[in-house]
Amino acid sequence: MKYSAIALLLSAALSQQAQAADNSTLSGVLQDNEGNPVSNVEIFISSTNQSVTTDENGRFEFTDLETGRYILDIKGGKQGHFNKAIQHTGESLTVTIDYDDVQTLVVTGNPLEHTVLEMAAPAVIISGDELTQKRGSNIGETLAEVPGVNLSSFGAGAGRPVIRGQQGNRVTVLSNNSSTQDASNASPDHWIAAEPLLAKRVEILKGPATLLYGGGAVGGAVNVVDNRIPTQLPDGIEGGVEVRLGDSATGERSTVGTFSTANGGLAFNIDAFKSETDELKIPGFAESYYLRELEEAEGEAGHDEEASGVLENSDTDSRGGSVGFSYISDAGYWGMSYSDYERNYGLPGHAEHHDEGETEEVHAEEAIRLDLRQQRWDMKGRWNDPFDGFRSLNLQFASTDYKHQEIEGTEIGTTFLNDAQETRLELVHDSWSGWQGAFGLQYSDSDFVTIGDEAYIPASNTEKLGLFWLEEYEIGHWHTELGARYDKQTITTDLFGQRDDNAFSVAFGNLWHLDEHWTLPINITRAQRLAAVEELYSNAGNTEETYVPHLATASIEVGNPNLGKETANNIDIGIRYNSDGVSASVSVFHNRIDDYIYLAHQEHEPAPGEVHEHEEFPVFVYSQADAVFEGAEAEINWTFASDGLAVWKTGLFGDYTNAELKSGPYLPRTPAKRLGGSIGLDYDMFTSNLSATKVFDQDHLAEDELPTDGYTLINLDLGYNVFFDDSELFLFLRGQNLADEEIRDHSSFLKDRAPRAGRSLTAGFRWTF
Repeated sequence: MKYSAIALLLSAALSQQAQAADNSTLSGVLQDNEGNPVSNVEIFISSTNQSVTTDENGRFEFTDLETGRYILDIKGGKQGHFNKAIQHTGESLTVTIDYDDVQTLVVTGNPLEHTVLEMAAPAVIISGDELTQKRGSNIGETLAEVPGVNLSSFGAGAGRPVIRGQQGNRVTVLSNNSSTQDASNASPDHWIAAEPLLAKRVEILKGPATLLYGGGAVGGAVNVVDNRIPTQLPDGIEGGVEVRLGDSATGERSTVGTFSTANGGLAFNIDAFKSETDELKIPGFAESYYLRELEEAEGEAGHDEEASGVLENSDTDSRGGSVGFSYISDAGYWGMSYSDYERNYGLPGHAEHHDEGETEEVHAEEAIRLDLRQQRWDMKGRWNDPFDGFRSLNLQFASTDYKHQEIEGTEIGTTFLNDAQETRLELVHDSWSGWQGAFGLQYSDSDFVTIGDEAYIPASNTEKLGLFWLEEYEIGHWHTELGARYDKQTITTDLFGQRDDNAFSVAFGNLWHLDEHWTLPINITRAQRLAAVEELYSNAGNTEETYVPHLATASIEVGNPNLGKETANNIDIGIRYNSDGVSASVSVFHNRIDDYIYLAHQEHEPAPGEVHEHEEFPVFVYSQADAVFEGAEAEINWTFASDGLAVWKTGLFGDYTNAELKSGPYLPRTPAKRLGGSIGLDYDMFTSNLSATKVFDQDHLAEDELPTDGYTLINLDLGYNVFFDDSELFLFLRGQNLADEEIRDHSSFLKDRAPRAGRSLTAGFRWTF
């Protein structure tokens, strides 16, 4: 039976290759979804190194081209960059671009410029009206409804994405393909310096993205794309204004504006934002039922055990902006920008106990707040056809000065400083005997310092050098991807001197296009990750009597200088379907991680008469053991009825992740399984979508971890578009948690002290011109 199946696969591949033997002219018309011709647009076929430009009627023609399947790389200028798969039979084609279809948008995080449909590894793009409606107060909250992505929150102030159960040092968040260079990996309460209000799109790469971005992306990557450095010449004056207002549940007051213009070949961009939220209104107690029961059983009084209705100290205040310019020509573009972000937010669940008779001023002095600022310079360029045999040379450089202070009452407790630079170089070559690919280099240098009461991570310098190589080959209905990456890391500290480590990662992917609708992807990766500073040297040189607690996680974390590298062996298999009315995908993954780095609880019984200053905090030591992450994701979106101006849509999704050590215990903060559905009606300029997501109880618990009850999240999105001659107005209303459920994210360190907001409404508009 096995050999028969293999024979059938080989027979299908050979027959498809044989069908692609005839040469003829590929011609057609490029149009938008309203039937208007798209003129003066470059169309490129990378597998044959051929390029043409559409005429005023949208017509194009490639000569002497073998019949078969091709990907048209359509560079649509300010409308976007698209890929469309076509079947060349010798007959004239009509190729239609839907500017709102994210399935045909090129993923900028991949130098080989593919859509999510043409990549072996699963990926998602959020943009346009969907991104406008789903923007949250942080990047984790913005992506929390994506299948396979969960939220690890510290109130509204800080939240990071969890991809397939992994977060922190295993999920990289990028700003325009470059590291955010903040202090978010040092602690989950630290803000990720990627502002959702300024994003024009967000790309999520699920599973190992190590080949492109190093060991920090062994669990996945999130790329936040904005326009701080223009890559297309604006047509006159372009820009937009967005205003968002929330009800009393969040108290959101946000405004963002962007402005772009050009003078000859010079393009300029300026943007700015201001956002505030109040303390969140919650439907019940701040502390979970399980934590209150535990504290009662142990005879302890939690400082939040009677707090209800409001999540104290959860308000935020953010502002920032950027200014940038670039020179753009047919040869490419070169530009630079300066950005400046400030953010002040509270850490809920961390205020000290206060008596009923104390004043509000005394209580305010006991709250813990974070006040941060990031100043960043970016340079970015692309050189088209730099020399024979190469398609483009892409160069990026970023220099960041990051500082944040943790303020306890009115005093500065701890200061975090990160002075970092990163350079990235990508050289994309033409098709060489059918192989298309890229060579790359990534170098970063970071000086990280903590000063003050919570300085449990020693000052360090970290240098990273990565060399990577990607190749792909297209034959008939088969698409094959290969790649490798070498990483070298040098960490220098005063106490331990210099430490050098290296890692090597490889990947193989394949797509089999069964027909124009069905695709079978498989992705196999062996990826290595090197231990970070906090994993190696937290509380370095301290004894049990002098350990410094990590107040954000209410624990003492102890590094281990003997840690080795992690090795993740991941396989991802799926099936995808895409047509005009239906898009669907199913993905199953199994990720065996050898020498997985995790925090192991250290039991300690003090000797008689022995008293430690911080004995109320549990002690966790960074350790290594083999672990397994496995799960599945499924999603279908279906336009099931259309009658004149009315279009009905529905969708279903589900995801599940299980994470445990091979020795048996579950790993902490593993997201619970979810099942959701939606139904929507679009009528002329009006859009609506009602969604419900059932999140199940999580009782697969690590040692000393409390259960998390499930909930049902019901959201409603309404929108209305108004089109003018040279501008567009989008009005929106978003209702979240309409059932006013108590929502706790099991993947959050604060899930037993800080639930999400209760029922809330957000209204706003986005005017683009």
